[in-house]
Amino acid sequence: MNFESFKTYEPLYIIGHKNPDVDSCISTILLAKIFKSKGIDCYPCLLDHDYEVDIYNKNILDDCCSLEMRTIANSDEYNYVLVDHNDPSQSIGFGKRIVWGIDHHKNANILSNVVISERCSCSLFIYEYFKDVYPFDNEEKFMIYMASLADSLFYKGSRFTLEDKALIDELGYDLDANELFKKYFIPTDLSDGLNRIFNNTDIENNNIKVYNYRGIKFESAVVKTYNQYESLKNDFIKEVEKRDNFLGIWIDFDKEMSFAYFNYNGIVKEFIYDCIASRAATVIPDIYKYIDDNLHN
Repeated sequence: MNFESFKTYEPLYIIGHKNPDVDSCISTILLAKIFKSKGIDCYPCLLDHDYEVDIYNKNILDDCCSLEMRTIANSDEYNYVLVDHNDPSQSIGFGKRIVWGIDHHKNANILSNVVISERCSCSLFIYEYFKDVYPFDNEEKFMIYMASLADSLFYKGSRFTLEDKALIDELGYDLDANELFKKYFIPTDLSDGLNRIFNNTDIENNNIKVYNYRGIKFESAVVKTYNQYESLKNDFIKEVEKRDNFLGIWIDFDKEMSFAYFNYNGIVKEFIYDCIASRAATVIPDIYKYIDDNLHN
């Protein structure tokens, strides 16, 4: 990789997606450390709005790193590097100067100057991509380890692979993933009903993401629970029906199944997965295919 080429664009502002999770934050911090070690002036950044980290992700981050990041407005003109996403609508918006990016959402390939992998976390891909040119220390390796656990739902998610595990083993940590899941996992709080989940009004459920595929914009929310899907299924579908171009996903950790409902042009399509389905790696590709099929018909 030609690090010198990035000096033309200094300072670089490295940024993950809105509503950042563990992997987005750690990927941003790691890439800034790598670039700085190569003499590149850069800043790890968060947007000055919509950047609150939910409690689940905050608890993990507090145990593995410090969020020393600069907050910026997406109206500001900077030279950006994207991490953990390659869709500008998920962070700074289109029309910005995007110098480069690194991501692990292969089926959301929008920008040509972003390198993409299918690793279970962007942090793990950063490790794989730079490990021959950057000496990751033990603290950084632990950050990558925790980000990979979080993004793979502690090895329970559909995007986790044996190739991921081989890389994770290189990091030198072998903690009990099931025990860590029990420690950190917070089921979605449904005590006040489903409305706040879909409207993204509570920090514990700060999981709304916005997608733009072939000019079609849609939002998505995820509910994660034990033993509540059957009793609330109809209410969940009704909430999806209220919102055109909306994807609602319910992950049932008791059944280890996932249920997705996509309201597109007033018609709700159901997708059922016999696994803990990753929104990015499993559900979203199916949604894109569904959109393609409808566009062609």
